[in-house]
Amino acid sequence: MLEPKQSAETSSDPRALRSREKLSSAILALAAGHDAGTLSAGQVAATAGVNRSTFYQHAASPAALLRQVLSEELDTLRETHLSGPGDIGPAIVAVTADVARHVDRHRDIYRRGLVTDSGTGALHAMLGSHFEASVRLLLARRAIEIPAPGGREVPPSMVARYIAYGVVGALESRLLETPPRPVDEFLDDLRELLPDWWPIG
Repeated sequence: MLEPKQSAETSSDPRALRSREKLSSAILALAAGHDAGTLSAGQVAATAGVNRSTFYQHAASPAALLRQVLSEELDTLRETHLSGPGDIGPAIVAVTADVARHVDRHRDIYRRGLVTDSGTGALHAMLGSHFEASVRLLLARRAIEIPAPGGREVPPSMVARYIAYGVVGALESRLLETPPRPVDEFLDDLRELLPDWWPIG
């Protein structure tokens, strides 16, 4: 099922924005204790204090709404750190640290969606797609020099997926830690694992 698209009128209407905020808070609260795939639209709508028809104006399902809400947070981090000029190394460090903090804030949701048997893989794909898009953005801007062994450039798609899903794997490992170690320590370890040509501080 395709996710409904918000019209320009809906996205700027104050009532629609308030409903969206309520639904976002509701799905984050519910998904912290339940697999989003088992939730009903009625449950989310009731928790948000809106009706089912309002829910479906914003998402096709609770799981889709959860992905949208988490993706919007991640997109904001990317826009904040990677959209402007400047030294790309510190920007990559900052955005990676903030994504780690984002995962920490929603630890119960990501643990269920990434590292437990009830996870459907949707959050793994969502997080991986976010990182892959970020790497592709940097490659398109020529902010990173792609390795060229023997003069043959490694395909950008391979670079993007390799970096993206390596970082997702590191974050999944972090979710198994109780409590998680400091973000700075996580970044230090990530630097050791990532290739030398990847500018992470």
